[in-house]
Amino acid sequence: MAREKFWFATGAAAGMAAVAGVLAARRFAQSSGQRVLRLEKSINIGRPVDAVFGAWISLERLPEWIHFIKKIELAGRRSRWRVSVDGKEIQWEARITQFIPGESIGWKSVSGPRHSGRITFSPLEEQTVVHVVMNYAPPSGTAWAALPVETHLEDWIERGLREFKAALESGRHLMTSA
Repeated sequence: MAREKFWFATGAAAGMAAVAGVLAARRFAQSSGQRVLRLEKSINIGRPVDAVFGAWISLERLPEWIHFIKKIELAGRRSRWRVSVDGKEIQWEARITQFIPGESIGWKSVSGPRHSGRITFSPLEEQTVVHVVMNYAPPSGTAWAALPVETHLEDWIERGLREFKAALESGRHLMTSA
C-alpha cells in the first residue's frame, strides 16, 4: 500500500510539474510573441542516483563525456556553456533556478539562446532515470524558423544523454582528466 501511494504521489507530482511547465511556456510565448518549443528526453542509466547526480553536477567535466560540449565554466549559481552543433559554435550563460540535491536541477538562460529547463534524476531499483525537459524560444526571423528545430534539438539532447550514459556505465567518469 505504501509503495502504491509513493508511485501515485510521484506520478501526481510529475503531472503537476508538466502542467506548470506547459503553462509557463505558453505565458512566455504570449509575452514575447514567440513560439516556444517544449523538448523532453529520458534515459535509464545503469548506475545509482547518487553516482549519476554526482557526475552531472560536475559540470566542468561534462565535455569529457559529451563530445559536442566544448567547455563549461562555473561561477556560483551561473555557468557559461560553449557547444558545437552542426559545425556551429553556440554560447550562452545560464543561472540555476532550482537545486534539489540528488533529485533535480532547474536552469534559465541569461544570455545567448533563450531557454529554460529542468533535469531530474529518479531511482529505478539500481538504475537512474534521467529526464530532461527544456523550453526553447527559437529566434524569430532567422533560418531557425524554417527548420524542424524541435526534432533537431531533441536529437542533440538524446545524443548527449546517450554519451553521458556510456561514460557512466563504462566507468570513464571515474578517470581523472589529464
